[in-house]
Amino acid sequence: MHMCPSFEALCCLRDDGSYIFLGFSLSAVLKKKRFNAVDVGHILIFVHKMTRMSPNTQTAAKTPRDQIIQSSCPACGAMVGGETIEVHDHEYGLSHIAKYLECGVCSTLFQEPMPTLAELSAFYPSDYHSMTHAGLLNKIRNDVRIRRLSKLVIDEGVILDYGCGDGAFMVQAAQRLPQRHFWGFEIADRTETTILAEGKVTLVKGSLRDLLAILPSCGLITLNHVIEHLPDPLSVVTALADRLLPGGIFEGQTPASDSLERSVFGRKWSGYHAPRHTVIFSRAGLCCMLERSGLSMPSVLGAFNPAALAVSLGSVPRNGVGRIRRSGLKWFVLVALAGGLAPIDLWSRRPGIINFIAFKLPS
Repeated sequence: MHMCPSFEALCCLRDDGSYIFLGFSLSAVLKKKRFNAVDVGHILIFVHKMTRMSPNTQTAAKTPRDQIIQSSCPACGAMVGGETIEVHDHEYGLSHIAKYLECGVCSTLFQEPMPTLAELSAFYPSDYHSMTHAGLLNKIRNDVRIRRLSKLVIDEGVILDYGCGDGAFMVQAAQRLPQRHFWGFEIADRTETTILAEGKVTLVKGSLRDLLAILPSCGLITLNHVIEHLPDPLSVVTALADRLLPGGIFEGQTPASDSLERSVFGRKWSGYHAPRHTVIFSRAGLCCMLERSGLSMPSVLGAFNPAALAVSLGSVPRNGVGRIRRSGLKWFVLVALAGGLAPIDLWSRRPGIINFIAFKLPS
């Protein structure tokens, strides 16, 4: 498990708009006898940010020859430039080619240009896999997720499933955890609130603003393969973290850009899920973003998800766009093969899918 430290910088603003660097506190890191990769990543992020504060660097950034492709990393905030990585849609056959930049500081990937919400909505076909929870594999996956969440719930507050699809998971979870109240949210053009499972589940469709207008305080917020679909994950996570009770938990599952699986499959890696995945976090980048949102003690851990590896395997024969159907004999063979390879993915310490968790500490 990777634990991410926090640290503070001390700066003084000059009259000409530049900064004087006075020092910083790295006590959480320096007290350690050994550093892990995430610690080093946080130090590099910090040094990179402080370097960019110098007057010379600010002046150089304004010269025309440096205005190639530059954008701010959604994870660590560093400026990112260079050539983009073009990725086809290997799962649903869309002709749109997504272009990703990779942060040189934290290794997070993100689309450039970032698609708008209207553009993103056109990338999801009517038979998109997360909008249905039928089938044995989905039931098993839901059971595993319910067991994980049951260990995290606190006594107070509701459980919010942000990006809940049709709400089937929450209904199943409410049956297993009848003493809890569940809220779910799915983005939609029209605002709608539905009560399910005899009042145990409240499903809200609409905008984030619509949700926040009626959402009660939360003890647990979960985003299962959702955070990588958000064009501006920092603003969404910050708004949601504000609704957590002290001691509340923010958790989820997402692909990791610094994975062995991506190194093996390249642009055919399922974690791209182009063009629907907008930001694909590295482990250090995700921890940094969670801390920037106001959450504390973020950590990540490898997750067992053979379906993701099965999509990577299914993409190998394709040179461009393609379609992978998550049903039938071919899909069963891919999942079985992925299940056999999954231990290698986990033992590599660079898993393709990670569980993440962070906490809302009392102020």
